Amino acid sequence: MVCVSAEAVESVGAGIRRLRTARGLTQRDLAQPEYSRALLAAVEAGIRSPTDDLLRHVARRLDVELDDLRFARPPGAAAELDAALREARQALGRGEADAAEAVFERVRRDATRYALPDLATWAGYLVGEARLQRGELTAAMAAFDDLAGLLPAAGPAPRAAVLARRAYCQFAGGDAAGAVASIEAALTAERRRADGDPDAQLRLSSALMYAYLELDWRDRARQVEAQAQPLLARHTNREWLAQFLTIAGQLRRGEDELAEAERMFTEAGRLYEELGLTREVGLCRWAHGYVLRRVGRLDGAAEAFGAACSVLDRVGAAQDLAGAALELAEVRRRQGDLAEAARLAREAAEVCARSQHLECMAEADRLLGLVAAARSEDGAEALLTRAADRYARIGLMAEVMATCRALGELQLSRGATSDAAASFRRGLEAARVLR
Repeated sequence: MVCVSAEAVESVGAGIRRLRTARGLTQRDLAQPEYSRALLAAVEAGIRSPTDDLLRHVARRLDVELDDLRFARPPGAAAELDAALREARQALGRGEADAAEAVFERVRRDATRYALPDLATWAGYLVGEARLQRGELTAAMAAFDDLAGLLPAAGPAPRAAVLARRAYCQFAGGDAAGAVASIEAALTAERRRADGDPDAQLRLSSALMYAYLELDWRDRARQVEAQAQPLLARHTNREWLAQFLTIAGQLRRGEDELAEAERMFTEAGRLYEELGLTREVGLCRWAHGYVLRRVGRLDGAAEAFGAACSVLDRVGAAQDLAGAALELAEVRRRQGDLAEAARLAREAAEVCARSQHLECMAEADRLLGLVAAARSEDGAEALLTRAADRYARIGLMAEVMATCRALGELQLSRGATSDAAASFRRGLEAARVLR
């Protein structure tokens, strides 16, 4: 028998009474022949707790779902809550984060009250997404942590969504090792399930590819991509397919792979457009610029990053905008526009400092340090040193290596040979760790 609270018992009784009267039935009509009118009256009044057998009898006579009756769900509650989530999800993609979050919070409360763990988990996950869109990293992490009690009862797809985004918050907050370990464990567990869910596996695979890409472990990322290929024919979540394509496209770094990367970005962008996810369209353009910059096509990269910034600014995605702006700043620096590079980096640094997104804080430091060095300004060494320290704290050894090389070259140009040697040694140590 299901254990329910006194409040829930009263709610079940009230629900039975409402449905009975709506159908024009008396208590005797509904209860007999198996149960007495007095027993049903006590249940409706909240004096007696209904047994499972009585609930099944009443549900059958009233032609309603047993769980709808047990948890006093209004008719069609699950469908209405799901529709509300989908509509608010699109509103979030358009930049209406505050209004969308209010809907997500309401749906989570109602879904929890009606014992709909999947919907409650999806709603709580989207609360975290709304906070991430506003650049509230700590608050987003709290939203995902608040779902810990729901996850055991939730299905594999909403559980994977929460675990993947929580790991992203870990990574952005500086715990790359913990983030990678949690995604690897979740993906391994899902793969071992006899009825492993393809959408859940695809989402976790994308999260792991992203983490490996950030750590410059491209071989591992490509291995995860290859293992995920069979899932593409079985997936049902088009948003997650687009996300997978966006990340996989960023693994293509050579001129010979550029056409394939652009095909992936085009397909991902089309899916996001069809789903009405404007913010994600901006992220896809950012990813395109990421690849173009790394194959040396700076003009194309600047155009892609500019388009990404425009979209992300329009939808209020503060942290995403800062990340794309830092990429654009690096392009401008390489093109020789140091003033624009510095402006973009300073604006992004302010956003990153508020959200405490350590990777972006480190990138802003490095860019400002490189600009200061090119201008022979004071403070360049301090900025590059702080960037290297922040990258090391996260565990991004490839970035530590690149930053230490730039720092060492600057120190060498200024005659500080011993400091330069120390910086180069630190870079070599980072390279060893990376391998």
